[in-house]
Amino acid sequence: MKAKAILIIGMPGSGKDEFAMVAREMGIEVVNMGDIVRKYTSSIGVSISMSGEIASKERKDHGMDIWAKRTIEQIKSGFVVVEGVRNVEEVVRFRKDMKVGLVVGISSGREKRFSRLLKRGREDDPRNIEEFTVRENRELSWGIGEVLATADRYICNDGTIKEFRENVREFLNEHIVQESS
Repeated sequence: MKAKAILIIGMPGSGKDEFAMVAREMGIEVVNMGDIVRKYTSSIGVSISMSGEIASKERKDHGMDIWAKRTIEQIKSGFVVVEGVRNVEEVVRFRKDMKVGLVVGISSGREKRFSRLLKRGREDDPRNIEEFTVRENRELSWGIGEVLATADRYICNDGTIKEFRENVREFLNEHIVQESS
């Protein structure tokens, strides 16, 4: 039987990690596609700060859905939240190999997202507005805008973290029952 999934998409700093944290707190398995990219990048001896470039190269060499294929290999349970889908080809791959219930877009304004990334300080996060713009443009070149435009549901993350977490919890309580059965 195919595993069931909800796919989470959003621009860098939109709140995908926070969505995933709430899901984990609720006992839901979460697979982060970015973690898979970073792990692969590290395994080939390249700095994590180059993970975006490695992700692009792998897509060019192996197809736009390569990270979806590698993510599906990591899924262990019957129901999972997949965080970090970046293009239509990945959505198609997930729909082919899994039972996808919803594609959920996390939206947030550009300035708020930039501020969050500066505070987060992960090795591959931008350190200034120029690096942020380069990262955004790279992700847009992968097709994330098209996927965001066709999401089944949206959750806005322009308020407080508490409000966002409450909205995510409410969303998951409403949709998980029907998706996991």
